[in-house]
Amino acid sequence: MMQRARPSPAETMRAFDSLPKPLRQAIAGAAFVYDPKEISARILNGRKPETILRGIARYERRAAQ
Repeated sequence: MMQRARPSPAETMRAFDSLPKPLRQAIAGAAFVYDPKEISARILNGRKPETILRGIARYERRAAQ
């Protein structure tokens, strides 16, 4: 069976909804499009959500300059 090249919108929303609230808020307000499945995978691999949040905030500050 052939796999999709891109997840369905429903799968993307489920991945987004599974993220902690501060991350969802940061991603929703970001100028850059973040893949919620990739963020979830980082958390599952041991990355702290706070670390990811700081990275998003840092990128947003640089983009605003």
